[in-house]
Amino acid sequence: MITRIYETFQLKIKVITQNYPNSASRPGRSQLFRLVSKALNRSDPGYKLQVNADYSGSRRNFLRSVAALTATYATPILADVKKENPRIAIVGAGIAGLNAAYVLRQAGYQATVYEASQRIGGRIRTSHGDIAPGLITELGGEFIDSTHLDMLALAKTFGLPLLDTGIENEHNLKTMFFFNKRCYSEEQVIAEFRPLAIKIASDAARLSSNITARAHSNIDAEFDAISLSEYLHEIGATGWILDLINVAYVTEYGLDASELSCINLLSMIDATVKDGFKIFGESDQRFKIQGGNNRIIDELAQRIGQDVQFGHRLVSIRPNGKGFRLALATPGKTISVDSDWVILTLPFTLLREVEMGDMLPPIKRSAVRTLGYGTNTKLVVGVDKRIWREQGYSGECYSDKAFQTGWDASRLQAGPSGVYTFYLGGKAGIEIGDGTTERRSQELSAALDQVYPGFNLNRTNASFRIHWPSEPFSLGAYSCFRLGQWTQFNGEIGRQIGNLLFAGEHCSNKFQGYMNGAAETGRIAAQAIINSLR
Repeated sequence: MITRIYETFQLKIKVITQNYPNSASRPGRSQLFRLVSKALNRSDPGYKLQVNADYSGSRRNFLRSVAALTATYATPILADVKKENPRIAIVGAGIAGLNAAYVLRQAGYQATVYEASQRIGGRIRTSHGDIAPGLITELGGEFIDSTHLDMLALAKTFGLPLLDTGIENEHNLKTMFFFNKRCYSEEQVIAEFRPLAIKIASDAARLSSNITARAHSNIDAEFDAISLSEYLHEIGATGWILDLINVAYVTEYGLDASELSCINLLSMIDATVKDGFKIFGESDQRFKIQGGNNRIIDELAQRIGQDVQFGHRLVSIRPNGKGFRLALATPGKTISVDSDWVILTLPFTLLREVEMGDMLPPIKRSAVRTLGYGTNTKLVVGVDKRIWREQGYSGECYSDKAFQTGWDASRLQAGPSGVYTFYLGGKAGIEIGDGTTERRSQELSAALDQVYPGFNLNRTNASFRIHWPSEPFSLGAYSCFRLGQWTQFNGEIGRQIGNLLFAGEHCSNKFQGYMNGAAETGRIAAQAIINSLR
């Protein structure tokens, strides 16, 4: 009976894996990336462009994948009762750690989650009514794509309804591109980007289909050593379209273009398609959890029970026989914990402060020390009226103004009042942390008033700033590849080392930087332990 149940579990995972993309590309979050496909499609009638929107080849396969993963989360998988329950430690109570603990519990194994702070959720943080009465605001991870199977499956498993921006009455709202003191239409963006798109696609065709640290070509390494800013100069990007691409990438990855590998741009295009190109999984940012993304966190925590230990900061980890000994700083003393298995979900910004001796191989040690992290900051303000909608815009905006990007954080929530999110990255993301929140709110709101006239008049006194680079339990927004790091680290960050496993958005080959990457890798780490213990 146990074997049959476990084999059913393995079949579900096989279906899910087959319908994920094979490439190591990272889908783009912004509207610019959704326009790239149109630019390529209109550049030459001879090109046959395929947009791989759901990775599965068909909606039927996509829905099948979600259903299979939902069944995996919802159905307990019986463990072999003859085996002694191993000692399993999970470090970090973000969604990666909580999901790992949940999957293990579903299989009959208990894990203890150690969290340095006094809250669960990590970089998922929801504000309830603090900015505007009755409105939910996401201060951390916000959007769920149509391709984010783990997040969608967890929501379905826990019966959590979704807010869907893909509904018909949202389609006519435009995205704002505001540069050089004027608005540019989507058609103008496409026309200006078109000649660049062809050059980008041509260079993308020269790259390996799956660039990793263990398997890459000399050409891959050459492109990896070229910064995004240098590459854009080489292909002739100038003027406002250059400013737009820079803004999109600075906020997308969180670092300035001079620090990013140009493969971050080239990897979004698959040139292996016969007679054309394919855009890797354009991020549609379609869903949020109704009532806040923290509801998934709360549901996971409820099912884990009392297995989360707060105020336990990992100081060191050492081999101890076949397992490990963890030193954890708690209020007043440091304790030791012995474990047979350990899942580390800490972002590398924090893991690099943990004493690990020489237990990691050189590539992993280097990744822990140097992996890039975005310096993104969110500053949210309340408004009495969503003036941008009256002007025909969704609120999504890209600009050469000080705020860089922004969007309607209250979209699809009832009521006349609203919340607007300013989103900054790179050097600007760091600098926006200086000064008072109110002063910065006034500055950015005044800039946005030039884009949406009347914005400042409708702004309330409510505002909040979350400066992720200085948050003590994250020290960064999310991971990204700096110059040279595609060929140095890709495929190695989440690699298991014996009974030591790694999870978190930084460990995902397909969804780096997304909540789904964290949920996915937490599940995968738990499944690896289950596989070994069955």
